[in-house]
Amino acid sequence: MSKFTKWGVGATALLATGSLLLGASAAQADPWDADLESYTQNRPLNGTGSDTTQDLNNGLAAVVRSGGQLVLGSWDATLPTGSGAQGTTIVTHSGGTTIPRPNGSGQGVAALKATVAGTTLTNARGTSTGGATADGRLDRTDLQFARSSSGPSSFAASGTYSYVPLAVDAVTYAKGASSAVPDGLTVADLTQIYQASAGQTVSLSVGSRVIGTASTSGAQIVPLLPQSGSGTRSFFLSKLGLTEASLGSAVAWTYTAGGVTTDVQEHDGAALAAVSNAIVPFSIAQWIAQSNAASLAANYGVSVLDRRHGAVLAPVTVGSTLVQPTTGTTPVLNTAFPLTRPVFTVVEHAAIASNSTLSATFIDDPATADVVEGAVYTAKRSATAQFVIEDFGFGSLINRDTDVNGVTIQGVTYKAGDAESIRTN
Repeated sequence: MSKFTKWGVGATALLATGSLLLGASAAQADPWDADLESYTQNRPLNGTGSDTTQDLNNGLAAVVRSGGQLVLGSWDATLPTGSGAQGTTIVTHSGGTTIPRPNGSGQGVAALKATVAGTTLTNARGTSTGGATADGRLDRTDLQFARSSSGPSSFAASGTYSYVPLAVDAVTYAKGASSAVPDGLTVADLTQIYQASAGQTVSLSVGSRVIGTASTSGAQIVPLLPQSGSGTRSFFLSKLGLTEASLGSAVAWTYTAGGVTTDVQEHDGAALAAVSNAIVPFSIAQWIAQSNAASLAANYGVSVLDRRHGAVLAPVTVGSTLVQPTTGTTPVLNTAFPLTRPVFTVVEHAAIASNSTLSATFIDDPATADVVEGAVYTAKRSATAQFVIEDFGFGSLINRDTDVNGVTIQGVTYKAGDAESIRTN
């Protein structure tokens, strides 16, 4: 089986890319080739899904090569802009199925499963059409991976799909720049808020507050969630000890601005700008990447849309300690934050053996303890020692000082490229 090593990706593939990025005329998203200055189809590996990891995957797609060819085609959850961009539907290769663009982890995984099952795909953006069978059924040539910011809801030791750990993220609650919502809420406070009824007064560690919807008179905290199917939504609720069924009536995942009602999009502060005293779970890595949008565009030739709209990340209180979401003057993810999570690449397990490009890009061989295979984990920005994963705000699952692979979160150790530990049907 062919493999990329950490040295091969860092030294060879990225040097080949670096000079091309300097000539890019505009920063873009979706599969963008800085050499051709255009969106491209027909990459060996295509995937959709999580908003959380779309920008990181776009950065990886700009530098990871095999035989001089860009390998990854990562298709955004949000609609990209720019001349030649595909819209609410995508076609990943010549003659491929027209796929309604998946938005979020759940929809991305559903799309991957449709390729394996050979079925059509329907989501909020439509139903698949065309393709090899001309009737909208997807096949394995359309998609080879999915992005997911949460693990599966159930596990199977010999499951059809592997959730392969990619990097470390963390989630906190975000609020508007002028919001009266206090910093330093505890996880227990957030649980009470998200199970409250509209108009209910709850006793929090910071004092009593009225919890409500945008239309509740006197609401001091308005709890919002990202759209249904969001991996961040499911992760956040799991950490609060809540389910969809136990959410209170004060919780909403749509908001109205200018007379238009819109879903709350993951990691987008528009709802916080529109709704007074609103809070919403927000990926810390995404917030960092959006704050670095200009430098990421210059360094990678890809677009990270700054959609924070003034959103501020709030610290949380653990015991008597106020824990900040970021550290340093140039913000980096605080990997000791209490709401830390792994993010994943989802692949069909059987494809690992049959698709050498897939395995070389995402999969570590546990038999080689002295090196981590999988190009994405050690890919670097061109002509620098800076790893792509950290550049886009995430934490590495590999200790960069010792090369030891594995980070323990809530008693579970997640290793970069591990395709065996987390499987599901």
